[in-house]
Amino acid sequence: MTDSGDSGNDVSLWTSSLRPQAIDDQVLSAWRQSPLLTDVDKRIATRLVKLTHVRQYRTGEFLFQQGEAGVAAGLIIQGRVHILSGDRQIATLESGDLFGEVALLEDAPRTASARADGDVLVSFLVRYQLEEFVRHRPLAGAQIMTNLARQLALRLHHSNSGAR
Repeated sequence: MTDSGDSGNDVSLWTSSLRPQAIDDQVLSAWRQSPLLTDVDKRIATRLVKLTHVRQYRTGEFLFQQGEAGVAAGLIIQGRVHILSGDRQIATLESGDLFGEVALLEDAPRTASARADGDVLVSFLVRYQLEEFVRHRPLAGAQIMTNLARQLALRLHHSNSGAR
Protein backbone atom coordinates (compact mmCIF):
# COMPACT_ATOMS: atom_id res chain seq x y z
CA MET A 1 0.00 0.00 0.00
CA THR A 2 1.40 3.39 -0.93
CA ASP A 3 0.57 6.87 0.24
CA SER A 4 -1.09 8.77 -2.59
CA GLY A 5 0.09 12.05 -1.14
CA ASP A 6 -3.48 13.05 -0.36
CA SER A 7 -3.34 15.65 2.40
CA GLY A 8 -6.32 13.91 4.02
CA ASN A 9 -4.24 10.82 4.90
CA ASP A 10 -3.43 10.56 8.58
CA VAL A 11 0.07 9.15 8.95
CA SER A 12 -0.47 8.86 12.72
CA LEU A 13 -2.86 5.96 12.07
CA TRP A 14 0.14 3.93 10.98
CA THR A 15 2.48 4.76 13.84
CA SER A 16 2.85 2.63 16.95
CA SER A 17 1.61 4.12 20.20
CA LEU A 18 4.54 2.37 21.90
CA ARG A 19 7.22 3.87 19.65
CA PRO A 20 9.28 6.55 21.41
CA GLN A 21 7.98 9.99 20.50
CA ALA A 22 9.75 13.25 19.81
CA ILE A 23 10.06 15.11 23.09
CA ASP A 24 9.39 18.75 23.68
CA ASP A 25 11.25 21.08 26.00
CA GLN A 26 8.55 20.93 28.67
CA VAL A 27 8.75 17.12 28.94
CA LEU A 28 12.55 17.11 28.92
CA SER A 29 12.72 19.88 31.51
CA ALA A 30 10.25 18.09 33.81
CA TRP A 31 12.22 14.84 33.65
CA ARG A 32 15.56 16.64 34.15
CA GLN A 33 14.14 18.14 37.37
CA SER A 34 12.70 14.83 38.58
CA PRO A 35 14.39 12.91 41.40
CA LEU A 36 14.96 9.98 39.04
CA LEU A 37 17.46 11.93 36.94
CA THR A 38 19.31 13.78 39.68
CA ASP A 39 23.05 13.89 38.83
CA VAL A 40 22.55 12.15 35.47
CA ASP A 41 24.41 13.73 32.54
CA LYS A 42 22.07 15.89 30.42
CA ARG A 43 22.91 14.06 27.19
CA ILE A 44 22.26 10.66 28.75
CA ALA A 45 19.09 11.89 30.46
CA THR A 46 17.79 13.19 27.13
CA ARG A 47 18.27 9.73 25.61
CA LEU A 48 16.22 8.18 28.39
CA VAL A 49 13.47 10.80 28.16
CA LYS A 50 13.15 10.09 24.42
CA LEU A 51 11.97 6.59 25.42
CA THR A 52 9.04 7.92 27.45
CA HIS A 53 5.44 7.94 26.28
CA VAL A 54 3.37 11.10 26.72
CA ARG A 55 -0.37 10.64 27.31
CA GLN A 56 -3.27 13.02 27.93
CA TYR A 57 -6.17 12.36 30.30
CA ARG A 58 -9.41 14.19 31.07
CA THR A 59 -11.16 14.82 34.38
CA GLY A 60 -12.07 11.57 36.15
CA GLU A 61 -10.19 9.34 33.71
CA PHE A 62 -8.04 6.62 35.32
CA LEU A 63 -4.36 6.54 34.40
CA PHE A 64 -4.31 3.08 35.98
CA GLN A 65 -6.34 1.19 38.56
CA GLN A 66 -5.47 -0.69 41.71
CA GLY A 67 -4.81 -4.36 40.95
CA GLU A 68 -3.75 -3.81 37.32
CA ALA A 69 -0.29 -4.90 36.23
CA GLY A 70 2.23 -2.15 36.92
CA VAL A 71 4.54 -1.65 33.95
CA ALA A 72 5.49 2.04 34.04
CA ALA A 73 6.14 5.02 36.28
CA GLY A 74 4.65 8.39 35.39
CA LEU A 75 5.81 11.97 35.66
CA ILE A 76 3.10 14.62 35.68
CA ILE A 77 3.93 17.27 33.09
CA GLN A 78 0.73 19.30 33.54
CA GLY A 79 -2.23 18.99 35.86
CA ARG A 80 -3.12 17.07 39.01
CA VAL A 81 -3.61 13.38 39.74
CA HIS A 82 -5.41 11.83 42.72
CA ILE A 83 -3.96 8.62 44.13
CA LEU A 84 -6.67 6.36 45.56
CA SER A 85 -6.60 3.26 47.72
CA GLY A 86 -10.01 1.71 47.25
CA ASP A 87 -12.39 4.68 47.50
CA ARG A 88 -10.09 6.66 49.79
CA GLN A 89 -7.94 9.46 48.36
CA ILE A 90 -4.45 9.11 49.81
CA ALA A 91 -2.57 11.78 47.87
CA THR A 92 -2.87 14.53 45.29
CA LEU A 93 0.09 14.91 42.95
CA GLU A 94 0.91 17.86 40.71
CA SER A 95 3.19 18.87 37.87
CA GLY A 96 6.70 17.54 38.47
CA ASP A 97 5.61 14.66 40.71
CA LEU A 98 6.79 11.14 39.90
CA PHE A 99 4.52 8.20 40.78
CA GLY A 100 4.21 4.46 40.24
CA GLU A 101 7.97 3.93 40.65
CA VAL A 102 7.60 0.40 42.05
CA ALA A 103 6.54 -0.66 38.55
CA LEU A 104 10.09 0.15 37.40
CA LEU A 105 11.43 -2.55 39.72
CA GLU A 106 8.97 -5.41 39.74
CA ASP A 107 6.13 -7.00 37.88
CA ALA A 108 3.41 -6.66 40.50
CA PRO A 109 -0.17 -5.39 40.65
CA ARG A 110 -0.69 -1.68 41.32
CA THR A 111 -1.29 -0.98 45.00
CA ALA A 112 -3.34 2.15 44.27
CA SER A 113 -5.27 3.86 41.47
CA ALA A 114 -4.38 7.13 39.76
CA ARG A 115 -7.20 9.38 38.48
CA ALA A 116 -6.97 12.67 36.59
CA ASP A 117 -8.22 15.79 38.37
CA GLY A 118 -8.82 18.00 35.33
CA ASP A 119 -6.85 17.76 32.10
CA VAL A 120 -3.55 16.01 32.74
CA LEU A 121 -0.44 15.40 30.67
CA VAL A 122 1.78 12.53 31.88
CA SER A 123 5.04 11.10 30.57
CA PHE A 124 5.45 7.37 31.28
CA LEU A 125 8.69 5.41 31.51
CA VAL A 126 8.13 1.69 30.90
CA ARG A 127 10.09 -0.86 32.96
CA TYR A 128 11.47 -2.89 30.05
CA GLN A 129 12.77 0.29 28.41
CA LEU A 130 14.51 1.36 31.61
CA GLU A 131 16.01 -2.12 32.00
CA GLU A 132 17.36 -2.03 28.44
CA PHE A 133 18.70 1.49 28.97
CA VAL A 134 20.51 0.43 32.16
CA ARG A 135 22.05 -2.59 30.39
CA HIS A 136 23.55 -0.39 27.70
CA ARG A 137 24.59 2.50 29.98
CA PRO A 138 25.61 0.88 33.28
CA LEU A 139 27.17 3.97 34.90
CA ALA A 140 24.16 6.19 34.24
CA GLY A 141 21.95 3.21 35.06
CA ALA A 142 23.58 2.83 38.46
CA GLN A 143 22.88 6.51 39.22
CA ILE A 144 19.27 6.21 38.07
CA MET A 145 18.71 3.08 40.16
CA THR A 146 20.32 4.78 43.19
CA ASN A 147 17.99 7.75 42.69
CA LEU A 148 15.03 5.38 42.42
CA ALA A 149 16.03 3.63 45.66
CA ARG A 150 16.33 7.02 47.41
CA GLN A 151 12.90 8.08 46.17
CA LEU A 152 11.30 4.85 47.40
CA ALA A 153 13.11 5.13 50.75
CA LEU A 154 11.77 8.69 51.18
CA ARG A 155 8.25 7.47 50.47
CA LEU A 156 8.66 4.64 52.98
CA HIS A 157 9.97 7.02 55.68
CA HIS A 158 7.12 9.43 54.99
CA SER A 159 4.57 6.64 55.12
CA ASN A 160 6.01 5.22 58.34
CA SER A 161 6.14 8.61 60.05
CA GLY A 162 2.45 9.19 59.19
CA ALA A 163 1.49 5.82 60.70
CA ARG A 164 2.69 6.76 64.17
